[in-house]
Parts: sequence; structure tokens; C-alpha cells
Amino acid sequence: MARTFGHARRLERTAPRALAILLVESDADNRELYAEYLRYSSAAVTTVETTDAALPIARSADVIVTGMRVHGTFDGLTLVKRLRAREDTRHATIIVLTACVFERDEQMAFAAGCDAFLRKPCDPETLVQTINRLLKRQTSSATEPPAFGANRS
Repeated sequence: MARTFGHARRLERTAPRALAILLVESDADNRELYAEYLRYSSAAVTTVETTDAALPIARSADVIVTGMRVHGTFDGLTLVKRLRAREDTRHATIIVLTACVFERDEQMAFAAGCDAFLRKPCDPETLVQTINRLLKRQTSSATEPPAFGANRS
């Protein structure tokens, strides 16, 4: 079923390629919804349903979105820790998007190394806004041009 997203913000890059997002989500409906919205917002999205599938391909992602209780031989927080420990993924933007709602969950996610913590239900537009905010913050402290950030007109 095709969805129309109306006034979705666009993830725009000054670089010649689309923003690469790796979405790690075990729930098929959530995976489809977020992936479709991110693609509509001009991102190149790769989806996987397990942490095991995410780890070997994470190096190609600019942004990694994962849950805390994603399926796999290790959980989402362990994925975040492993990504931060690797040279090829340590600088990726990592967002934890989860149904875990307690303050302790958020503290554990930030301690693991995520850049943002979003609670479900999370409107896909909030995810796009969070990505834009994080990338603008990164580029304001870097010497390279921004990866994206302009809203769609």
C-alpha cells in the first residue's frame, strides 16, 4: 500500500549522494513505516531485522537507527557499544528508537554511546527532525560541509 506523507521534511545533502541510513528494527510494520518515510524524505535506507545482520554492513551508513530489544544474538545497546568501538563506525550518528520508556533505559542508551533516544510511538517526522538536528550539530563543530538539513519546500 502506497502512503502519501504530505509535508514531510526532506533530508538533503550537499554531497552528491543520498544520506545512507541503516534501520535496525525487528517489527516488520515499524520497519516498513519508518523506512518508507525516510525514503520519501530522500534518504537511501537499508533495513535489517537483527543486530547480527546490522553489524557487518553498518560501516556504509551515515546514520544508524536501532531499538534496544532488537532480535539477534545481542541486543540493540550491545550493537551501539560495538559500533562505537569500531574504527569504521565510531563516528556514525546513532539513534535509539525504542518502546522502552523508562528513564533508566534512556540513561543506559546514552551510556552505550547513542546520540539521541526516541520513544515509541514516535512519529516518523520526529525521527527526521532528530536526524536533521544531530547532523546540523555535527557539521557546526566540523570543518566539512553539512550532510543535510534543509527543509523541503
